[in-house]
Amino acid sequence: MSARFGGNSGARALILRANRAQESELAIHAAVDLLSPLKAAKFLRQNMTTNDFNSHGQARRLKILFYVDSSAMQAHCLTAAELMREQLPVDITFMIVDAGKYLDEAMKEYQIYDHSSLFRVGRAFARVWPMEKPGGGFASRPRNLRRSLSLQSALRKMRIHLGGFQVVRLPGLFLFMITFRALVLAQNAKRRLHQQFHGRKAFWKPSGDPRIASSYVACRGLLHSMLVFLILFLRGGVGSIQRTVQRAQSGLRDVLSGLLLKTKVGQSFQQLMRLLLAARGVEKFLEVVQPDLIVLPEDNVETLSTIFVAKGRRLNIPSMIIPFTIPNPLEPARYYHDNPLYQARGPIARRLVRRHPKWRFYHEGRDLLRQPAIKASCQEFLGLSSPAPWVLNRGYAVSIALDSEAQRDLYIKLGFPVEQLKVIGDMNGAMFHRVRSHKQQFAEEICSRYGWPSDRPLILCGFPPDQYQGTDTSRFEFPDYDALVEAWMTSFGLVGDRANILVRPHPRIPLKRLSALEGPNVRVLLQPTAELIPICDLYVASISATIRWAIACGVPVINYDTYRYRYADYDSAAGVLGVEDVREFRSLLQRFIDDEKFAADLKVRQRGVMNYWGQLDDGAGRRLSALVLAAIAGAGRIKPDEERRWDLRSVE
Repeated sequence: MSARFGGNSGARALILRANRAQESELAIHAAVDLLSPLKAAKFLRQNMTTNDFNSHGQARRLKILFYVDSSAMQAHCLTAAELMREQLPVDITFMIVDAGKYLDEAMKEYQIYDHSSLFRVGRAFARVWPMEKPGGGFASRPRNLRRSLSLQSALRKMRIHLGGFQVVRLPGLFLFMITFRALVLAQNAKRRLHQQFHGRKAFWKPSGDPRIASSYVACRGLLHSMLVFLILFLRGGVGSIQRTVQRAQSGLRDVLSGLLLKTKVGQSFQQLMRLLLAARGVEKFLEVVQPDLIVLPEDNVETLSTIFVAKGRRLNIPSMIIPFTIPNPLEPARYYHDNPLYQARGPIARRLVRRHPKWRFYHEGRDLLRQPAIKASCQEFLGLSSPAPWVLNRGYAVSIALDSEAQRDLYIKLGFPVEQLKVIGDMNGAMFHRVRSHKQQFAEEICSRYGWPSDRPLILCGFPPDQYQGTDTSRFEFPDYDALVEAWMTSFGLVGDRANILVRPHPRIPLKRLSALEGPNVRVLLQPTAELIPICDLYVASISATIRWAIACGVPVINYDTYRYRYADYDSAAGVLGVEDVREFRSLLQRFIDDEKFAADLKVRQRGVMNYWGQLDDGAGRRLSALVLAAIAGAGRIKPDEERRWDLRSVE
């Protein structure tokens, strides 16, 4: 056997034997198992079938779909997409929430669809970016329609003035022409009726008998009234039509929203209808896009992610999770504890718990359901459920790409299958490693930007989001979010000139909400948190998933649990200090700044566990790409090439 294949010879021999036995799917799994994760991506990319190559002999570009249902997870998924694109020939599509608001320059490297398109019945899926070209039909081109000479002539005759926005809203030229024709007929009919009526009136006056005219009015009154109403309605412009329809829609919406939002039955019905629409929309969307792999930042029965996984399985499209946050059943339990929809009461809930006990969770003296009973029952009936609804990511994804051994141990403790868990390192591992290697340089650049002395401690705050909506706030430290903002920002201001403090708002918090409270030593910025954590001396956050980045970088953390959720996610990290009270927070902050021995000891303790909580190198992209190819190969979507891609004589 030729020596040039090195460690790949056993894998190639397995593939050759499997090809002869027509067992290519088993062969590719055996090959991936023999190779290290770093070599697997390159090896699989070199061993695709002739069906996976175009007419020019180039590898078929794999189609990857990212479904991201939260703006906070968007940067995380973008990082993963960039890592894939550096290693593999891939075409990447994103479906995101509120694409018009969160579409930035980085996202424009990919095809973008908006989440709302899944709920549009009877409409095609149109890309948000790049914009799809309009069809060739004249009626489908609003801009040409507005410039049409025939349309302008018709509008002048109808004495109707339309703005560009109104024209775009209308379906096409034919509607205007029909309206114009109807107006002409109505005007002619009115003129004839007017002439006949005046003739009858002239005849009635000398005779003095009103019955002569009343017969005409009785026969023609209804038609006359309808035509007059139509003329007046149309002469008021299409704007009047739109305003009338909008008023009717608004009134109907108010009635329905009152029923749907104020009653338990209405809310359950609303969620059920949304589920049915989403299930249909996801299936149609996957048939249109036809991805080779679905990538999600989480698998959550509360969102559409579980539907994507389930529908993908039916279409032989594998799914992979790149977790953004840490699974914790207590999080949804505390959030929905006082919501009647999520309590296990009533005949439907009792039947659901009896048949599927996995939906029940006992918390603080109350039996809870992960979803409203009618929706959960429907999910089970449609096959859109999860083996453990209360555990985030506990679904049917082919693999879960974890960032550390600490995460792997946690997932195993929560009951995940071991074969589903793959540790590849953090998506930002290469950047963490690079920034930590030049920490002093980057820190000085930050201080120079704001005119700060570089000899002060640099403190970074990942500011918490607003959690005051739709949940019980009695356990929270502050009465509202405004009070929370003022207390946190005041605490940083009290530090004075002894430290430099950067505040990074949560993606859902507008910058201006915090920037008004800036001080000489406190600055609010939108630079990505992952770029700032490796250069800071202390990280302050509130039960955030980004705390694990700080642990992996060896940065001490103050976990200020201002909402008092009391999660135990970071109990094993010796360099994470938890507080729940603003006085205790300020005291700890002052101690870290003033007591150098305390700060140094905290850093040593954090560095003692950093390797357990992270893997900081430049290999995450290669390991992720190997995992992607293994998932696609496992579904039979790429196969070994027997004739064109292998030199069979080399392995004899």
